[in-house]
Amino acid sequence: MVSLFLLLAFLGVNLWLSFTRLMKRVTGKLFRRALRVDLPENEKKTLERLFTPIWIAVGLYGAWKVRWDYLAMLFAFLAFRSGAGVAKLLVYSHHDGKLLEDTEGRVLRSIAKVTRLGLLLEGTFILAFALAYKALSAVSTSKGPAGAFILKLWFLGLVFGFAFSWLIARNNRGILLRDQVALVLFFAGKKTAKKTGETVELVKSKKDSLASRFKK
Repeated sequence: MVSLFLLLAFLGVNLWLSFTRLMKRVTGKLFRRALRVDLPENEKKTLERLFTPIWIAVGLYGAWKVRWDYLAMLFAFLAFRSGAGVAKLLVYSHHDGKLLEDTEGRVLRSIAKVTRLGLLLEGTFILAFALAYKALSAVSTSKGPAGAFILKLWFLGLVFGFAFSWLIARNNRGILLRDQVALVLFFAGKKTAKKTGETVELVKSKKDSLASRFKK
C-alpha cells in the first residue's frame, strides 16, 4: 500500500513538472511567434542532441540493475534523467542570464538583471526541490542497495548534467532556453527599444536636415 502511494506520488510530481515545463514552452513559443521575436540561435544544437540517447541508455542500464523490483525499475530509469535535467536548467539559466549583461541602455540593463535573477531563482528552486524529493523517494521506496543505487544514479545524472550543459554553454552566443516567457518578453522589449531608437534618430536627422535648409 505504501509503495503504491509513493508510486502515485512520484508519477504525480513528475507529471506536474512535465506539464508545467510543457505549458511554459508552449506559451513561450506562442509569444515568440506573436511578437515575431528572433532569439540568438544555439550554436551547438548537434552536440545537444546527444543528451537524449545518453540518458535513455543509462536509464535502461539502471532499470536492468534493479530488475527484481518493478517500482525500483521505474525510479532507476528516470533518476539519471531527473538529475541531469535539473542541472541542465540551472546551467542554461545562468548562461542565458549572462548573455543579457551585454545589453545597452539603462532601462534594458535593469530589466536584464531582473530577468536573470528570475531564471536563476527558478533553477535553484527546482534543484532544491528535486534534491529533497529524490532523497525521500529513493530511501522510502526501495530500502537497501536498490534505494542507494537509485540515489547514486540521480547524483550521477546531476554531475553529468552540469558537465554536459557547461560544454554546450561554453563559448555559445545563442539562447539555450528559447521558450522561456521571460526571455522572449525581454528580447521583444529590446526589439521595440531598438525600433524606437531608430525612429527617434530618423526624426532627428530629418529635423537637422530641414534646419540646415532654412539656414541656407
